[in-house]
Amino acid sequence: MKELSEMSSKLNNWIWTKDPHWINQWDLIQKESPNGMFTQTSSWLGSYKEYGIDFELLLKVENDQIKAGFGNLIFKIGPFLGYICPWGPFLKTEENLEESIDVFLVRAKKLKAFSAQINPPIFNDNNEFWEHSLSSYQFKKGNIFRKIYLPQDFNLIDLKEEGSFKSDIQLLKSFSENAKRNIKAGLKIQIEMLEAKTPEEIRTAYTCFESNAEREGYSIRNWSDIKESLIEGVAKTNYQILMAKHEGEVLGAIWTANGGCMKSYIMGGVDRSKGDLKLGHLLQWFSIKSAIELGFNFYNISVGGSDGVVRFKKSFYPTTKTSVGSYFVILTSWKYVIFNSVFPFFERNKRVAAAILKLIR
Repeated sequence: MKELSEMSSKLNNWIWTKDPHWINQWDLIQKESPNGMFTQTSSWLGSYKEYGIDFELLLKVENDQIKAGFGNLIFKIGPFLGYICPWGPFLKTEENLEESIDVFLVRAKKLKAFSAQINPPIFNDNNEFWEHSLSSYQFKKGNIFRKIYLPQDFNLIDLKEEGSFKSDIQLLKSFSENAKRNIKAGLKIQIEMLEAKTPEEIRTAYTCFESNAEREGYSIRNWSDIKESLIEGVAKTNYQILMAKHEGEVLGAIWTANGGCMKSYIMGGVDRSKGDLKLGHLLQWFSIKSAIELGFNFYNISVGGSDGVVRFKKSFYPTTKTSVGSYFVILTSWKYVIFNSVFPFFERNKRVAAAILKLIR
């Protein structure tokens, strides 16, 4: 591994912070920059708090402006601490890459992390420079902290054509016949599309997500765990939640997150007890149009789901793009070996793990 500098005069313009001034500037950068990501906003980073995971910003600051940085999660189980950047570092110029990695590792060591992990904001067609730099610090490809969401696969709907935003007609033309038909049919039904902003409206929308998860047999986070960060994220415009209302009743909702000059689909839920109102396609349609209103280049309809969900997403004809994936470096070998041995047991036996953690924290 390269010899790491201490925080010398060269690195004095780096800070670690949770000050609202820097958080607000950081969130704006993450939303508006193509190199940003929703997982780097304070709302997403803060959502892990209920699981005992803290976060901080590690920033290069000049003239009250952020030039580079990381939004880092501090994952701690007893004596085992991991330092994780879910997407980054954010750089305005690649000249700051090695300096950024140097500072990142210095900070990880100061926190006594046994391992540090990053998820580089680059794609498979543009990784030679980064791979050379990471290998010089002995980073290895892989993901140690599997419970932390690290974006890697994207289903992107291009919102522009020849440099200009697509019109409604152009957008519809770019979708499958099934998607076009369902959107047009849904627009003829008396559906009121509302933006959930108050805690009560956000709770109503989340009920749609919970009902959908129960019906389809998958799990989502408890409302009590997510409510604080979700309400805050909506207030900060890091998130958007739309609700579809028919005959005075909310029958569907969609949650999207803003970052990387794109809007990303997180989850949705639709009640079909009142008939097929085409709400699935309609909610995505209004979210896509919202992305254009925000000046974003892409709408990320996301990957994965059941066979039906995958077919639904494919009906929008997105382009799949994959990043290089996460890299980690081991800072304390014996802690890494123990953690790597016991963490899978903790994942499988959450109640036993919780009891043990109460004793060692």
